[in-house]
Amino acid sequence: MNRPVRKRGRKPANPTTTVAEENAQTSENPDAIELPYGQEMSLSEDTDADFISPVQVRRLVRIYRDTMYQCYFPFLPEEDLLLRWEDGIPDPNSPSYMLLMALCAVSAQTASLQAVFDQTLVVGQPNPDSERYYFEAISKIPIRIASSHDLDYLRSFGLLAVYSLQRGNNNDLHRYLGLYHALVAQHGLHDESRWPDGLSLQDVDDRRRLFWCVYRLEIHSACVLGHIVRMPEAQISVDYPRITASMDYETRAWTAGWDYITDLFRLLEYAIFSLRGCKNRKPALAVFCERPSPVTLLDGLARLKGAKPRILTEYPGPDEILRSNRCKYMHVQITCTEALVNIMALLYCQEPASEIMTIAEIFLDDITKADLIMFKIAGSQIVHQLLGVGHIVYNTSRSENGRYWPEAKRLIEFLGDLVNDLEDIPSAAEAAARLFRLAEATL
Repeated sequence: MNRPVRKRGRKPANPTTTVAEENAQTSENPDAIELPYGQEMSLSEDTDADFISPVQVRRLVRIYRDTMYQCYFPFLPEEDLLLRWEDGIPDPNSPSYMLLMALCAVSAQTASLQAVFDQTLVVGQPNPDSERYYFEAISKIPIRIASSHDLDYLRSFGLLAVYSLQRGNNNDLHRYLGLYHALVAQHGLHDESRWPDGLSLQDVDDRRRLFWCVYRLEIHSACVLGHIVRMPEAQISVDYPRITASMDYETRAWTAGWDYITDLFRLLEYAIFSLRGCKNRKPALAVFCERPSPVTLLDGLARLKGAKPRILTEYPGPDEILRSNRCKYMHVQITCTEALVNIMALLYCQEPASEIMTIAEIFLDDITKADLIMFKIAGSQIVHQLLGVGHIVYNTSRSENGRYWPEAKRLIEFLGDLVNDLEDIPSAAEAAARLFRLAEATL
């Protein structure tokens, strides 16, 4: 396995705004929350008209649709995404405005990495500081949220959590996941029987996709950061969005792939539970929380793969329709998630180190066939996964009297080189350094 030669990305056009600069931009807002710096901030009266100009905002919305919407987090319907803010900026005190600012923060961060399929959206275009949109969004979080079924609050908290993950800010990640789950508990989003009566089929599908978007985000962060799962799969009664006959072939393929990846995340949750299950539970309660037998996870993965929709098993095939950017990205994401579930299941089964090394090598061979733009769009999530695989390989190499140290060193160094080539992603430099330290520790 040879290290791929990859062209390094450009540095972000604008450096991250300093705390001092942000503090200088503050203004009073009675509905704002207290920021970590003891300041309150609202930029809706910012003198920089370009910051929230309709032209700038529309470009950032298109960047979101080009990348995050298609590849990871379709938090709102595509038609709504394209039309809602087409005629102007909403009332700064509305949930729609907070959602728009959170979306712009994610898109501005994406643009700073040039991580878009359509390069005309970023080449020669101004790149506003994502932190300004972020602080504008959080300044609009009310101290108390009225008993409202407006999904824009949930969408906003989901996007703010995504942004925090992108930036490597774990404290804020947990903060906004916590706010999201508070509303889920309040309004019963985890159980369709508690949803309002009279919802249209489209509204039901929108709620379903929103719910599973944040579920996947939380399972990913729980896997790589080691935190608890706040909304376990066992407590969820939400179906997937429908696949309808009116969809074109490419949309059906993408939707089937999105659902399949969600299934993999649900299985990944059980792998996390199996590896981290409570070890000091009272005997009277232990029977209710028994972990699955070691082979159950591998059998579950085999059944999922065996039942994979035919439209996915034919990828890429001769049909150019399935070579759309989002379908190509979906294929990469399926490869990554299948490998991660497989490796964690092997760990739980205490399979020989040689088998885990083999799966890791196959995974790396597959993943390095992807274009660099796929890695840049994946951003911190792919960096977390590669770092996680490196830690697993390192820990595996310590068994069997270090018999596989040379193999582990080679694989971890390869991972370090791969992550190092993603230097524009905020978490990549630190992750690469950690991988190289792990490689040296295998000596």
